[in-house]
Amino acid sequence: MKSEEIKKFYKGFADKILERRFYSPYTLRRYFHQQRYSSILKYLKTDDKVLEVGCGEGILSVFAAQKGVQITALDISRPNLEAAKKFAEEQGVERNIKFIESDAENLPFPDNSFDMVIADNILEHLPNFEKGLSEIRRVTRKNAIIALPTCLNPCGWCLLGGDIYWKITRRTPYAIFWGFLRVLLGVLLGRKGVNEWYGGVKGIPHLWRYPWVMKKELKEAGFKIVSFEPISIYLPYLVFLLPLIKFLDKYKTKPILKNFGHGSIAYLEKV
Repeated sequence: MKSEEIKKFYKGFADKILERRFYSPYTLRRYFHQQRYSSILKYLKTDDKVLEVGCGEGILSVFAAQKGVQITALDISRPNLEAAKKFAEEQGVERNIKFIESDAENLPFPDNSFDMVIADNILEHLPNFEKGLSEIRRVTRKNAIIALPTCLNPCGWCLLGGDIYWKITRRTPYAIFWGFLRVLLGVLLGRKGVNEWYGGVKGIPHLWRYPWVMKKELKEAGFKIVSFEPISIYLPYLVFLLPLIKFLDKYKTKPILKNFGHGSIAYLEKV
C-alpha cells in the first residue's frame, strides 16, 4: 500500500486495547500487556514534560498522569482518541493529559519540545519508520523510550506462524515451528525482521525486528542506548507456566535473557 492509504486505514482504526488486551479474559495475554506498561512507566519522572506518540486508547498516558506526569497524548486515529479521552475522564486524570490528533511522521511541535518522548509499539506501523524515529529525535530535548516487537521469543513465533499465544487452537501444533522457520530464514537472508501484516490486512506493515537490527537503527538515528530490555520473557499457551515467566522477568535485563523478549524496550539519550 502507498503511504496515504496506510495512514487512511489508521485514521479510522480502533485498537480496542483496553477490552481485548489490558482487561483480556485470557491470563497470559493480560499479564503481557500489564507488564509492558509497567516496564515503561518506571522510567518516567513527574517533573518531565512528556509526549506519547501513538497513544492508542490512552492506557499508558493515563497511568503516567496518575503518577503526576503532565503528558501530551498523540494519535492519528480519532476513534482511539475518543476512547482515550473517555478512559482519562473515568480515571479522573483528564486535566493532566493534552490530546492531539496528528501524524507520527509529522509531529506538530517545535524542536526540543519535550524532556521525554515515548513510542510504545507504534513505529513498526508507520509507512516510513526512519521518518517517525527522526521526528521523535527532533522533538525530544533529552530522552526517548522506544518499544518495538522483536522476534526471538516463542510467542512471536506463534504469531508469525499464524496463531495466537494466549490459548491453544487448531493451528497450535505447527504454528510455533513455522514462525521459527520464518525468523531463521530472515536471519539467513540478512533481513531486518519478519513482517506480519497488521490485522491480517496485506499491505499494512508490522515488522517484527531482530534485536540487533533495532539497536542498530536507534543508534543510526542519533540516539545512545542507555538500557535495552525485553518486555517479558514470555512463554506461550500454558497458563501454569506463568510463575516461571514471572521468575524469568525478574532477571530479564541479564545479558543471557535481554534479547529474547516478546518485544523490546530501549531507553535512549539524544546525542
